[in-house]
Amino acid sequence: MFRAAACLSLLLTSAAPMPRLLHVSMYPYIPEAADAALTLKQGFEETHPGVLLRITFNPNYYDPSPAAKGVLYEDADVHEIDGIFLRDFIEAHKLAPLSPGFSASVGKLVPLAEAAARPDGHIIAIPHWMCSDFLLYRADEKGLTGVRTLPRLEAVLHPQMPGHGLLLDMAGDALGELVFSYRLGESENVAQAVTHLGDPPNQRLIESMQRILALEPAGFGRSADYGARDGFYARQFARRTGSAFVGYSEATHDVLDETATSCRHEDHCLTAGEIRVGPWPFSNGGEHQAVWVDMYGIDAHVHGVLQADAEDFIRYAMREQTYRALLAPAPGAIPRYLLPARDDVYHDPRVLQAAPLYPQFRAIIDHGVVVSAPHLQAKLRAAAAAVDSALPVLH
Repeated sequence: MFRAAACLSLLLTSAAPMPRLLHVSMYPYIPEAADAALTLKQGFEETHPGVLLRITFNPNYYDPSPAAKGVLYEDADVHEIDGIFLRDFIEAHKLAPLSPGFSASVGKLVPLAEAAARPDGHIIAIPHWMCSDFLLYRADEKGLTGVRTLPRLEAVLHPQMPGHGLLLDMAGDALGELVFSYRLGESENVAQAVTHLGDPPNQRLIESMQRILALEPAGFGRSADYGARDGFYARQFARRTGSAFVGYSEATHDVLDETATSCRHEDHCLTAGEIRVGPWPFSNGGEHQAVWVDMYGIDAHVHGVLQADAEDFIRYAMREQTYRALLAPAPGAIPRYLLPARDDVYHDPRVLQAAPLYPQFRAIIDHGVVVSAPHLQAKLRAAAAAVDSALPVLH
């Protein structure tokens, strides 16, 4: 009996400790999101065997109601926050302060991304991705190079011709950022643009939206059905339905994915070498480009060992090698074309070989401005709804 008790004691003392659970709520709207989450989970757990990483996607991420538990109300240890919610997180006291010196351990950040994470002078979260609306256009459309204003765009594009025109979603919530782009182009600074975002749409704004809509091929732009289809306009651009397309940099993934997986050879769909990138500040004369930043924040309930695990995860996600794993896929796979917030990734030879358009995106985004304001998501939705009701609907 003594020997049995001794053996049981030995088994109990030699058993591996239970791993600590770390819950990360990951931003869900990136290309191949599940595969990206798996890459992060496997790599982090391999280097941190004492931690079990649970990554979830919030299907109600942008829902503002507490009952839906959108990003502002969800329970997680680490949140990947769309920057439009950063001020709301701060107002709700939902973020834990980062450990002293931690931000310096994640690598050199793109200055604009770092500025977005310093709304009050100190870093409250760690920037991960940057987003902005770009003009992707076909390389054979020489007249689109250097276009900066709506009148110039109107002079170049000919939507009545087959295969020409501008492709972008102008229905529902998609109008929010388009309206803000207009307000920014007409304002002296970001703060003024945010203030005017709440103004009722005047005739000049409505006319500008109508002029942009008139640049789309017939039947495009105002269809709720098309807007609800993932990557619809980018995939139409791949098929040369239009001369140009407006969207985030990661929409390039959808363009190239359509070409690689759905096009016949005789369709002559676009390849990376046939795509050029321009800015999208197309009001009547503005030069500002709005930049939105997704960032990692640690929930206010986290402290002690759990905070150390949370910071270890963020540090791991920000490594150059981790970015490379997410942005330079296996040969033959389609690059995600997300814009990293870490500066040196834009000079990584393996990333550039897989995704040669990065220098064009970076040259534009460096001249952008970051946007931060309380309740910005609600303001964008309200502005979108006001303009949406003044534009024609296509079914």
